[in-house]
This record gives sequence, structure tokens and C-alpha cells, in this order.
Amino acid sequence: MTEQTSRGLIDSSNFVAKEDLINLVDTYMDRKFDEEIARIEERGGIQIFQELLGVDFRAGLASDDDFEERIAAYGTNKREEKELDTFCELCWDALGDKILRILLVMGTLSLIIGATLEDHPEYAWIEGFAILMAVFIVVMVTSTNNYLKQKKFAELKSIHKNRALMTVMRDGEFKSLHPSDILVGDIVKLVQGDIIPADGILIKAERLQTNESSLTGENDNVEKEGHEECLKRLKEFLKKGTRAEGDHAKREIPSPVVISGTSVVEGSGIMAAIAVGIYSKEGRITDLAEQDDEMTPLEIKLENLADRISGLGLGAGAFVVLVLWLRFFIELGTGNNEWSTGDSITDLIYAVIVGITVIAVAIPEGLPLAVTISLAYSVRKMQTDQNLVKRLHACETMGGADCICSDKTGTLTQNLMEVQRYSVDGNLIDSSKLKGVLDKHPDYFSFLKDAICLTTAARIEDEKEIGSKTELAMIKLLLTVGHGDYMKVRQDFVKDTLVTNPFASKRKRGSTVVRYSEDLARIYVVGASEYLVKSSKKNLTLDASLADIDEDRRHQMKRDIETMAGQGLRTLGIAFKDLTEDDMENLKAVDKSGVPVLEKKGLNLIGIFGIYDPPRPEVPAAIQACKTAQIKVRMVTGDNPITALAIARSIGIADDNSIAMIGEDFRKEVGGVVCEECKTELCDCPRNSKNAGDKKVRNDVVGNFENFTKIIGHLDVLARSQPEDKYTLVTGLKQMGSVVAVTGDGTNDAPALKKANVGFAMGIAGTELAKEVADIILLDDNFGSIVKAVKWGRSIYDNIQRFIQFQLTVNVVAVTCAIVGAVTIKQSPLTAVQLLWVNLIMDTFASLALATEAPTDALLTRKPHNISDFIITPRMFKQIFGQAIMQCAILFAMTYAGEYFIPEYGSGKRILYNPRSSDYVRSGRDYYFNGDKDYYDLYNDPDVGPSRMMTFIFNVFVLFQLFNEINSRKLLDELWILSNIVNSWLFIVIWFFTFGIQVIMVEVGSYAMNCHVEGLTVEQWFICVAWGFIPIVWRWVIILIPFKHEIHVDDKPSSSHLASNIHKGSQSLKRHMTSNYNP
Repeated sequence: MTEQTSRGLIDSSNFVAKEDLINLVDTYMDRKFDEEIARIEERGGIQIFQELLGVDFRAGLASDDDFEERIAAYGTNKREEKELDTFCELCWDALGDKILRILLVMGTLSLIIGATLEDHPEYAWIEGFAILMAVFIVVMVTSTNNYLKQKKFAELKSIHKNRALMTVMRDGEFKSLHPSDILVGDIVKLVQGDIIPADGILIKAERLQTNESSLTGENDNVEKEGHEECLKRLKEFLKKGTRAEGDHAKREIPSPVVISGTSVVEGSGIMAAIAVGIYSKEGRITDLAEQDDEMTPLEIKLENLADRISGLGLGAGAFVVLVLWLRFFIELGTGNNEWSTGDSITDLIYAVIVGITVIAVAIPEGLPLAVTISLAYSVRKMQTDQNLVKRLHACETMGGADCICSDKTGTLTQNLMEVQRYSVDGNLIDSSKLKGVLDKHPDYFSFLKDAICLTTAARIEDEKEIGSKTELAMIKLLLTVGHGDYMKVRQDFVKDTLVTNPFASKRKRGSTVVRYSEDLARIYVVGASEYLVKSSKKNLTLDASLADIDEDRRHQMKRDIETMAGQGLRTLGIAFKDLTEDDMENLKAVDKSGVPVLEKKGLNLIGIFGIYDPPRPEVPAAIQACKTAQIKVRMVTGDNPITALAIARSIGIADDNSIAMIGEDFRKEVGGVVCEECKTELCDCPRNSKNAGDKKVRNDVVGNFENFTKIIGHLDVLARSQPEDKYTLVTGLKQMGSVVAVTGDGTNDAPALKKANVGFAMGIAGTELAKEVADIILLDDNFGSIVKAVKWGRSIYDNIQRFIQFQLTVNVVAVTCAIVGAVTIKQSPLTAVQLLWVNLIMDTFASLALATEAPTDALLTRKPHNISDFIITPRMFKQIFGQAIMQCAILFAMTYAGEYFIPEYGSGKRILYNPRSSDYVRSGRDYYFNGDKDYYDLYNDPDVGPSRMMTFIFNVFVLFQLFNEINSRKLLDELWILSNIVNSWLFIVIWFFTFGIQVIMVEVGSYAMNCHVEGLTVEQWFICVAWGFIPIVWRWVIILIPFKHEIHVDDKPSSSHLASNIHKGSQSLKRHMTSNYNP
């Protein structure tokens, strides 16, 4: 198709309907065998899509075309971001709270009644207005917090959704385009690590495999080929007359259809985009998946706690209303009270207001806000510690992590590799002497140089290192011996390179086939040393001749590998083979495991590199910190067991009792991963609830859990590990009840990252998919940053406990005072407005103060909290009820006898003294115990107003909470409560700010806050502060009270015999693994 013809097809009437393209994708997703291939053939084959899509596969779309018709027909690839809620919408959401709505109604009624039915409407309206203002403040504070949180995480979300530029053909040339600019008809080049930007059909492919687990939940990689190759494979398969049954049939023949949002795990390909944006598979699923975020584990725990307390609060509120109404009607019936339309209705509504206020105070609405503040604060701070949090639950979950499975390269080590030793022809040579040896043997070096140049792609440009660190170590070796022309060697063989098989972690090898002449083609292979020694028949000697590898020579090679590995060196072999005619006919042949046949046998070993990757200097201290924190660290690496164990010992992960297992052996010992229901590795059980229907969702478990428990006790290193080995390890640990954190950088690490409780992706070395599925991104790829994440996780948990300890103390005291006061004197010592003010302190200021405590190193000296532990510890219970009993006792003494010991000062018509003692305040109780009026008429007297005694009690109550807020910073019965307070500047600022607001409320609040019109005198303020200081002293008394610390026992059936299994199996397993290892 010419460019002119392509442009002639821009008329949308020539386009294939987008519904047909969507159906093609859905046909693949529902594939049983070859349905989408047949559908393409029904259309006329792959080439007909040039006409259907209006594009020339060889030139791509033309940049100067008018894309409006194309966009109108197929849409764009730009994602429609969900609009943020407006501030008004957030306010309305906040008003969705039932308690606030009830208070809104009651405040309105109180305002109307106060302004119309009360004896003194000029100020009686103030209480109703104050309730409405309190509701307004709560709504505004909640909405503002939600708005700021929403805005912050929208920014984070936009960062994570940015994808790397894609290579797209336009105007006959490959250009870099952002995925959002890709249109239907674009020709897109796919390479390993790419996130596929649109649904497409492969025109051609080279060993392409994708990971579709994000869509299907199936972790196996999916083979892909160009349509023509798929058709060829299909015909060959049908000729055999066999066909797999059931679920396995859909993988017999590769598919040419690739799906948006999935990732390229291996190989490369060229595709034509057939569905983009909201019409792509990813777009359609995203549209369906737009739903509220799931609650985090900690939020669920707090929600359960809040529900329990709310139930008690509702009961208490109903009890107060019932008692007040009952008392009202009894007094009415006995003649102690007369019905007055205004006063009586006011009394009945007052009872309801008091009851509702009790409920409002009892319900710990501040808990979700405290979680939000703590998480938002921690996320921002964690970023400065090189942890970019993607999923909120990861912060809190890390506080309970008891196991970390870490990659080695770049995480535990510096990823600055250099060749330190080299084994050739039975000689083990230090790198410092290698130049002299190679200079004397130029023919040998010619083989080595070509092998290095042609099996690597790394390069150094302007002192900038680009590519694999392992490859760079070999390139630097060439530079060290004076041969920096590696790029020229590669360029010379560009046209003569027949096949390139990139290094893949699964097969531990990579290779390149080049043609030297008509009669000579050669394969160079680089890979794990033990694999290449096993695959080699001969070795290249220093005089460039080939010598058979007999048993003695093979044992010597193995000894060299063990020697280097024992020194912590990663060993890498390099080999070649001149190809025969039969070999040339099988250039692309692979075995059942996907390993090219030419890499497996008949090789000639050139040599073995010993590559050193120094540990990060901070890692040993970080490992020790994990041990102190009772967190088990395991190394998962592709290195051989001896190398891995040597490095693990050098940094403190392993000791003399530790074992290292080869990944494949480990997987066999524990039976791999199977479906819990079917007990098989492969089954038809759905992977997620979206596709489950009536079926049970598959839950992965290890096949032999008893063996796993025997092995895991001393397994510190998993070597020669493949992604499925890491996944098996994580699955077993979670099955044991552990909270597991995992690090990963490769696309193949995605299943383990997703399976773990917390997945850490490498921010520097990590692929797009690894970052996509991870919970936290390590911006510096440093293990030390994981330890900081643990510290922050524990800090979040502690901060929430601090807030709970504070708030429940307030709740118990406030609710008890309200109930007892209402029952005995028809009056709560704390009025509705005062309780709402206290509630505001709890919900906002205290959560800000207590939920933002910075972590300390002391957090790493404790064991992790168990995921099923009750969030309120025995020590917290002791402090909550100890403080509540003391506060209630003092407040009741003031309420019922305050006129005998609360001093009064000053003079004036509003200053009333106890008639029986001129030094103390007058009683502020509205009624006597028998129901007769006491202060009631004085309260309604505009020349007197609210009681000084009740103002004093309210002030002492608030100061009790303020000083107890200082107590609540400590959870472990520490004697010195002010330790590290200078580092908590926000706590100090908020504490004094709250104190200042309380002074204002008391001094100018008057009728709005039910406070004395003239507030309190200076002397009374000093006395209140002295009373308020009592919780500090009382805490030391409470510390002396002994308590029983209960050890949590997990209720999982497997846990009871776990320890004994580990003890029984570890020693025998250690001997078994040591004797069986043979590199």
C-alpha cells in the first residue's frame, strides 16, 4: 500500500467498526484454542488490516494527516482522569454522617425554640446557634482535610500513571511518542519491559512473551507470535492430529493479539494498534473498576473498635434520654412540676440534645481522621527517606512485617561490578595479572574479545555507564587490557548477526549467533558458570586450541567456581560453538523450558569470570537493625549457592547454621504452589472474584506445607532463584501467618510483589511492571530504606494507639459524667456545646498532635505487632481506666460539692458566693437532688447568667484532657513522659494552641459556651492548671499497678505444630542440602 493509498483511506466510511475490533480482542480473552486467529483469517488475513485500519504497515501513519476522522471513529488513548470532588461536595459528604445530621436538626430546633419560646429569647438562641456552629466547624475541618488528602494523592497517582515513551512508526520512521498519543492504526515497537499501550495485532515477533496476570490473575508468561507465524504453527499442530483438552488448549498455539496494560516479559515485536483508550481492554476494565478504595487492615480494625464503642454510646444516649424524660413525667404526675408550653417542650428537647451529645462524644469519629492524618504525614516523610508510597495500606502493614525477602544485586550490594578473578584452562588468575597473560596469548584473546563484544549490549558513553552492570564489568575488563573498540566489533557484525537470544533469568543464559563467512557461523553463549561447564564438551586453552574436558579438568573447573564463589564472587561462564548444517537448520529451536537448543550442549568453554559486587556499606547495620526488630531477612538471588551464602554471611543475613538452597530444589521439596481447593498446580479455578461467578476463587498454597515448615527455619538464602521460586517462598511464608515484604526489580518479579503483604520495587533498576504492581517504590534501590519503612510503619501503629488511649479516656469520662449528672440532677456537668467543643479537640487537634509523632530508633528494638492483635493493649487499658476513674472522682466531687472548696474571687452582681461560706463559689447545679430548682432561675437571669462553678468544672475537664494528651505520647509505662518532645514541635505548637483556644472559649464564650459571663479570674486559672496537672502525677501511680501481659496465640491450625516441625527438620535438612549441592 502506498502512502497515497493510505491517505486515501482516511474517510471514516472505510474504517472497520470499532465494535468489530473490540470483539476480536474479546474473542482472544475468551479463547479456547485458536478463535481469534480464525477471526482474522475470516477477515482476509493480517494484510487486509492495512485497508481496514487505513495504514501502511511499512510506513505507519503520516504525521501530517488530519486525525480527526480517525479519533472520531476509534477514540484516543488519553485517559480520562476522575474529577476531584469539589470542596462543596466534600462538605456534603461530611454531612452524610448521621450524628452530624441529627445535631443539625436538634441545633435548628434549639435555635427556634430559644428564639421564640424561652423566657429570655435575646440570649436563649445562643445555645442552638453554638451547636450549629460546632457542626459547621467539624464539617469544615473534615472537608478541608479530605480536600488536601485528595489533592496530594491525586498528584502521587498522576506520577505513577506516567509511562515511558513508546517507539512508534510515523512517516516511515520509528519515533518516540507518549502512550497517550497512540492512535488506532499506529505501528508500535514492543521490547522487553514495556507496558503495552493499546490492544493490538502482532505483525511480527521475536521470542515475544507477555505477562497477563494483571488481567487474568494467571502468573504464567504467554507466548506471542506474528499472525503469519501463528497460522503456520497452527497448521503444523493440526497436521499432528492431536489437541490438548480443557484449559491447556488455549496455550497450545501462540496468539498474535496483545492486550493493553499487560507487559512484555521477553523478546520484541511490532504490532498494529486496534483499540485505544476507553475502548481498549485495559480502558474498559478501568471503567468497570472505578470504585471506592478498599479499607486498609488498620482501618478495618479501627472500624470494628468504633462500632463496638458506638453501640455502647447509643445505649448510653438512649438511657440518658429515657431517664430525663421519665423523671420529667414523674415530676409532672406528682405535681412537682407544671406543664408550661415553652419550658416543658424545652426540657424535653434538652433531654434529647443531651442524649445525642452523649452519643456524639461516645462515638470515636476521630479515629478515621487520625489514621488519615498519620498516613498522609508519614507518606510525605517517607518520601524523604527514599520510600515512595503507592498504596496506603503498605505504610501500616510494614509495621507488622516479620519477614523480608530481598534481592541481592543493587539492593544489598552496590551493583558496581568488576571482574576480580578469571579461570581459564585450569588457571585461576587475579584481574591485576590478567592483562599480562592475555597480551601473551593474542589468539586466545581474540576469541574472548569477540565473545564479550557480541553477547553484551552495555556501553560507556561520555563516562556514563549504560546497560547491565554485569555486562559493564566485562566491558571494563576489555578497557583494562587496552581494548576499547568493542563498539566497532559490534558494528562490524551488525549485518552478520543471525539470531540474538537476550539473557533471561529463567534460563540463566543469553546467546548470539553470527556469521563469519559462508562456511562459518558461530554461537557465543554467556551465562551461569555451572550451567556452561555442564553444557561444554571442550575448553579453549591459552594457545587457542581446543581440549577435551575430562573428569579431572571438569572437577578443576568446579573447584575454581567454588573458590571464587566462596570469596563472594559471582561466577559467569562464556563459551562458543561453531555451527554445523544441522545446527543452522535449528537456529530458533527451543526445548520445553524455552531454552534454545544450541545453548545446551556441545559448547567450548572460553573461561569463567569471577565478578565482585561489593555490599552497600550501610547494609550490615540495617540487617542488624532487622534482627533487633525481630524481622527475619532472607536473600533471594540468581547467584550460585556458595557465592550467595558467602555474601549473606558477610553482611549478617546468614550464620554457620544457615543453609542456601537452589530455587528449583526448594520448589520441588515444598511441592511448588498449588490450588488450595484442587491440590494441583494447574486448574480451572478463577484467579479473581470478577471472573469467578459461582466458582470459588483460587487460593495458592504450597504443595507440601509440612516440608516447608521444616525447611524454612534455617533457609536464609534462595540461590539460582527464578520468579516462581520467589513466589513459592512468599506463598509459604504467608501461609505460616507471616507478614511478608518482598523486593523486586524485574518484570518477572511482579507475581511475588503482588502476592506479598508489601511489595518494594526498585526505583532505579525496576521495570515499569514491577513499579506498577509494587506498594512502595525504593527511590534509591537501597535495603536501608526498607528498614526506614519498617520504622515508619511501626510509628503509624503507635501513633494510632496513642490517639486511641487519649480519646477513649475522654469518652469514658465525658459519657460517665453525662449519664450520672442527668440521672441525679437532670443536668450534665458538661453541656452539649461544651461536649461538642471537647469532641472537636479530639477529632482534630489531638489527632494532629498525636498522629504525627516522628519515629525513633527505639521502635526497632521491639517485635512486630501481630496482624490479629487487639489494638488496645493491657497497658493502654490500665491507663485509660486508671485516668478515667481519677478524673470522674474529681469532677463528681466538684459537681456535687464544689461550692465547699472551689474558691471565688471578686465582686459584682454576677459574682455569687456560697451563702454558707463567703470564700467559695455558689452552687451551679440547676436542680437539687429532689428536683427543686437550685441555680436554674439564676442561669436565666440576664444579670447573672451561667455558673462560675460549672465553668470551673468545664475548664478543669478540658485541662485534664490536655495534660493527659502529654501522657498519651507514651504507651509502654515509660517514667519520663517528655522524652523526645523537643523533636515533636508540631505537638508542642498544637498543645499550646489548644490551650489558647480554651482560654478564649472560657473568657469570651459566655452563653455560647455556657461559661460565666466574666470567665474565670487569674487565681482560678492557676488553680485549674494545678488540677489539670494531676493526670501527670497520677500516671506514675498507675504505672505501679501490675498487669498480666497476654501473649497472642495465632488461631491458624498450622501454627500449633510449626515450631516443632522447624526444630525437627532443620538439622537433617541442613545436612541434606549441604551434601546434595553440586555446582
